[in-house]
Amino acid sequence: MLASSKFENRLKVLYALPAFALAFPTIPVFVLLPTFYAETVGLGLATVGWVMFGLRVFDVTTDPIVGHYTDSIPRRLGRRKLPMAIGGLIAGPALLFLFSPADDSSFYYLIFWGGLLYLGWTIIQIPYLAWSVELYGSYHDRNEINGLREGIGLAGILAVGLLLLFLTDLSEFDRFQFLAWFTFIVGIILFLITLSIVPEAHRIGKAPSFKFPYKNLLFLRVLAAWFVNGLANGFPAVCLPLYLTYVLQLEEIDKYLLIFMYFLFAILGIPVWLAVARQMDKHKVWCLSMLIACAAFIIVPFLGAGDMLVFGLICAITGFTLGSDLSLPPSIQADCADWDRFRFGFDRTSTLFAYWSMSTKLSLGLAVGIAFPLLEYYGLSLDRSAEQSSSGYMALIVIYAVLPIVLKILAVWLMWGFPLTQKTHAALNLALEKRR
Repeated sequence: MLASSKFENRLKVLYALPAFALAFPTIPVFVLLPTFYAETVGLGLATVGWVMFGLRVFDVTTDPIVGHYTDSIPRRLGRRKLPMAIGGLIAGPALLFLFSPADDSSFYYLIFWGGLLYLGWTIIQIPYLAWSVELYGSYHDRNEINGLREGIGLAGILAVGLLLLFLTDLSEFDRFQFLAWFTFIVGIILFLITLSIVPEAHRIGKAPSFKFPYKNLLFLRVLAAWFVNGLANGFPAVCLPLYLTYVLQLEEIDKYLLIFMYFLFAILGIPVWLAVARQMDKHKVWCLSMLIACAAFIIVPFLGAGDMLVFGLICAITGFTLGSDLSLPPSIQADCADWDRFRFGFDRTSTLFAYWSMSTKLSLGLAVGIAFPLLEYYGLSLDRSAEQSSSGYMALIVIYAVLPIVLKILAVWLMWGFPLTQKTHAALNLALEKRR
């Protein structure tokens, strides 16, 4: 592969650097922004829920297009680097405007700038994920480079959590402004470093096909499990601010402390899960982590106002399992891309990761598109001084805590007997080397 043993650690770090900036808007965009536009801007839960779902539908439709055309870019022009640079030029300004709404901004403002942000993000993310497949081909190196990328990404999220703790005296609008500009400046620096130093790889394969890879059953199986698990993670993510406010009744500083702890334990968990994955097949390790998360979340429906310490322990455990969630599934997907190249002969890594990205976005979009309208339908009130209806209160608990357990168990069922193990992947790599 491209990276010799002398330089591989340096290349892994340099490749992973942009993940720090890419992760910065994660909490604001996916967790805080929907509630911000619903409450502070005044668009309402149902309106924001449907708009965010619509943006996700748009986002999903662009994924296969971006994946196909990035796979079609000639290597000499930078098949991975060129689209990442273009995506950054789109996403950066869109982020600044999305986080700077006027008092009278309508849902059209959210649709326009949100759509541009998601488009730019897609153009960056898909070739970025595909790039890791081409840099490293071994079963364990895939784990490490994906783990390092996601770990640096989590460090970016953790940095956001720290900033939010220090910015609590500012208005919500000013906090969003600061985060947007900080992300913009840091992103420019890190992208320039990575795109100018890390090399691209040469791969042998037929021109990519725009057809959905329905014949690659291994890929479809991982994709289905990833979607279900993404939905299981999406419901708690979009409902977290509401749960902390109306069930646990915590102060703003407590909310940010819990979010910080959650992602801190996710970072701590990554090296542990990678070490376990050296002793077990990575799909079994992923399943184990999901079952541990389910066991911890069983307690959540029984919590009430002021139960911060117990919920903090749950955040620590589920955050720890998130380290596996983020690092191992993309590595499994990378192995499926090898199988696709061997079995069908296509050089379409970006295209496969485009459908992977579609699954991620659709699960998060469905989460907010289902959760917010249902909560409004069952009578959850955004008036913090009003007493919540029993139906709205219960709906919040079920959507936040019960549905994720059911969905994660389904994902474990899908992945437990996955046939692409360390042994079979080694044989697959040998066959690809002989063919090359």
